[in-house]
Amino acid sequence: MKYDALMGFEIPEARQTFGPLDTVRYALSIGLGHDPLDPWQLQFVDDHKGPHIVPSFCSVLGHPGFWLADPRTTVDAGRVVHAEQGFSLKSPVPSAGTVVGKTRIVDIVDKGAQKGALLYLEKTLGDTDTGTIIATETRTIMLRGDGGYDGPSGTPRPAPEEPDEDPDRTVAIATRPEQALFYRLNGDPNPLHLDPAVAQKAGFERPILHGLCTFGIACHVILRAFAADDPGSLRSMSARFSAPVFPGETVEVQMWRNGAFRARAVERDVFVLRNGLATFG
Repeated sequence: MKYDALMGFEIPEARQTFGPLDTVRYALSIGLGHDPLDPWQLQFVDDHKGPHIVPSFCSVLGHPGFWLADPRTTVDAGRVVHAEQGFSLKSPVPSAGTVVGKTRIVDIVDKGAQKGALLYLEKTLGDTDTGTIIATETRTIMLRGDGGYDGPSGTPRPAPEEPDEDPDRTVAIATRPEQALFYRLNGDPNPLHLDPAVAQKAGFERPILHGLCTFGIACHVILRAFAADDPGSLRSMSARFSAPVFPGETVEVQMWRNGAFRARAVERDVFVLRNGLATFG
């Protein structure tokens, strides 16, 4: 990876028009609707009644796509993985409209030739009709093949500490074998989640679930646990992706009343989300 080439790369703005069916597709792709008799779940998947919006939907709106595959970035695109994700809502996410996502590179941190590099990104999501800023999204990408580059290194961002005591709530959600195939319809075409050969070349035994899908699962579980009567009260959410989820595994979300959370893949007893924090208003 060439530091100057990556820092100077202009990530294209992403303009997107969406409607209720897009929000329903997102809700279904993160596991809502698995109980079609549950009124709480149905409010997110019934386009005849809104629908209500899962706040983490802002993470897929105005997404610039897999821009790291552009050779001009000079990164090893076949070895990139999602390391961290966060969002802060400035106004409610609408169920329809046109938005523009403006993503910029904030910093690059060199972890060394054997560990890769951290790429820090920030996206501002705005409503094109009103000019309102809907959300600010932060995203960290691990460039596993690009550590030890020739250029300056920034400073790693600290993460919220996890509580020492047992969680206040624990909820397990079973993912489906085809969930990554469904989730990619939200606008993430990275073949790591689709093509077994690409996944094996990247060091995984098979395609992995999108980190943002795991993040979305945690989001709706947290909403149900602490804001069931007011899903719109969630203001921000962030977490580190500590290990991948394989489609078909069970994700157990562990939560504390102070907003801290983490999640593990039950079958392998591996934490897949760490240092999570959700805030409400």
